[in-house]
Parts: sequence; C-alpha cells; structure tokens
Amino acid sequence: MSESSTPDWAAPEVVSISDIAFEPKAGFWLRFVANLCDGIMVSIISIPFAIISASTTGTAAALSQSAQFVVSFFVLAFWIGNQGGSPLRRKLGVLVLDEVDGSFIGQRRAAQRIMMSWVSGIVFLLGYLAMLRSPQSQTWHDRVAHSVVVKR
Repeated sequence: MSESSTPDWAAPEVVSISDIAFEPKAGFWLRFVANLCDGIMVSIISIPFAIISASTTGTAAALSQSAQFVVSFFVLAFWIGNQGGSPLRRKLGVLVLDEVDGSFIGQRRAAQRIMMSWVSGIVFLLGYLAMLRSPQSQTWHDRVAHSVVVKR
C-alpha cells in the first residue's frame, strides 16, 4: 500500500499501565501509623504557636491558634503534595502518590485530600473504612485527590 492510500485518521493511542498499578499499596494499619507520624510532625511545628496561645489571652491567643491551624495545614499540604508525606511518613516508606503516573500530587490536591480526610473522619470513619473494599485501597480522600498510598 502506498502512502497516498493511507487513511487520514490516526490509530488509537495505546495506553500503557503505569508501574504504580503494580506497587504494593499500604494497608489500613500501616496508613494509621503513617497518619500518626504526620500528626507528630505537625505537632512539632505547632509548638511555638501553642506556647504563645498558652501564655496569652483574648485576641492574641485566638490569632495564635488561627495561625497554628493555617501553618500546620499548609505545611502538611506541602509535605504531601511535594514529597509524598511528612519526613516521618517518608522514613516509614509510606507515600501519597498520583494514581495514574506515580508522581507527587501537588499542594492543591494535597489540600483537597486533607480537607476530605476531615469529612471521612466526621462521617463515623466511613471514608477511611472504604479502603477495605477498594481494589486500590483508596479512601474517600484518596479518590477525591486521585491518589494512592504505596509502601516502598
């Protein structure tokens, strides 16, 4: 067949399955410990704000508590989004990664994931327990952020 007789349409692109699909997913208890590690790291960052809050009253204490919440939230979103988790979580080998290509999810998706994790906890932990029935061991907040948690 000559080039002039080839059709104008292109063949469908072959989608390859990323290596992330074959990586071992972190189980419930390992993820529980990893979340505790994140909490420990955020608590360490929160200590100066807690000291200020405890030593002041009124508006100064309220501002310090607000700053503590905001800084903790954004530091955790930075860690998860750009590094896969807090330093202790990474030391444990439990990483939050993109469900398609295995890259880090970025700060915006990490922030969405954190906020949805609060919802998961408020609703009788159903969002967390959903991972037990998910083929990729994804919780509600993993599904919202299009992420998976792997053990490396």
